[in-house]
Amino acid sequence: MQNPSHPSDSSETAFPAALATRPLTKEQCTLVEKHYPQVRAVVSQMRSYLPTCADLDELQSVGLTGLIAAVRRYDPTQNKTFEAYAAMRIRGAILDELRRLDWMPRSARHRARQLRQTMDTLEQTLGRAPTEDETRERLGLNRIDFDKLQLRVQPVRFLPLDKPMERDSGASLSLHDSIADENTPPSHERMEHEETLVALSRTMKVLPERHRQVIMLYYFHNRRLSEIAEAFKVTEARVCQIHGQALQLLKQRWVDRN
Repeated sequence: MQNPSHPSDSSETAFPAALATRPLTKEQCTLVEKHYPQVRAVVSQMRSYLPTCADLDELQSVGLTGLIAAVRRYDPTQNKTFEAYAAMRIRGAILDELRRLDWMPRSARHRARQLRQTMDTLEQTLGRAPTEDETRERLGLNRIDFDKLQLRVQPVRFLPLDKPMERDSGASLSLHDSIADENTPPSHERMEHEETLVALSRTMKVLPERHRQVIMLYYFHNRRLSEIAEAFKVTEARVCQIHGQALQLLKQRWVDRN
């Protein structure tokens, strides 16, 4: 994506990320380039009440989509100037994105705001930071409900997974490398599984050829007994008999092995 702060000679390729619906005209591209600094200005104005985890670069990109939407939809016959209309669209796009990324339900955010206001009021009244018991009593909550409230509204901390972490040995290790994969079975379970497969493979070798083929086709190739019977030119009843005999032999060999 070209930098919007530098005008492009192309009439349709200055902002390719925003051309999903239809190409901008040359005049529209020029208008977007001219007013792009307004995106940064709106993000800067909103910065004081943005969450600390907000990525300003990402929000500027989102704000740019709002600016382009303003360019597409602005009606010169409206009483609003383009600057005012664009600011509204930019701010709306950013707020929509923040709502989409917001991890806290609206009810929890309301309770968090109520808790903050209560603590601020008590601090002004007492001339010091209130204790938990003072805040709890002002809210009219028992200890259990107050603890639940604090747990519910506590901020979420975001940590970059690729950030290096120093170890005692001096070697660096990223958080991504140190977090266990829940989908990966523990080492001892994996080793036991591998040992079981090896033992089963050895046990299979003692079966007669026809019995081994039936087991392989049925359990490893998901073939039906009728299909196996057709392949061996025998009746399905005979295949069932061979299958049962094979399982009995495997069971006996496995018991003897253990």
